[in-house]
Amino acid sequence: MNDEVEIRMAADGVTFAWAGDRCIGTARLLSDQVCNAYLVDVWTTSSHRRRGIAYRMIERLLECVPGQHVALFTEHAPELYSSLGFKEERIGMSRVVGEWLTGDQT
Repeated sequence: MNDEVEIRMAADGVTFAWAGDRCIGTARLLSDQVCNAYLVDVWTTSSHRRRGIAYRMIERLLECVPGQHVALFTEHAPELYSSLGFKEERIGMSRVVGEWLTGDQT
């Protein structure tokens, strides 16, 4: 397996990590382009975890939103996000509309 990993921006707020012709990671950043952004869907394939790939994808995304407050909701990899300067906040709210991940709005 080729250990070289390339991080590419696919569009505003989307990064992909490629090892050869195989996608091994993705990350998205949703921004209002003014002052708030949300980091979502950070993923690296199991065989490529703990190699700094997620760090590099997130770092690349953060470069696109200077001066913005960037939030994320996660229970996973707190040391990764701390190493990027994220700090835990205890206040937050959320809501699921309909049934979680079914698309059913009733």
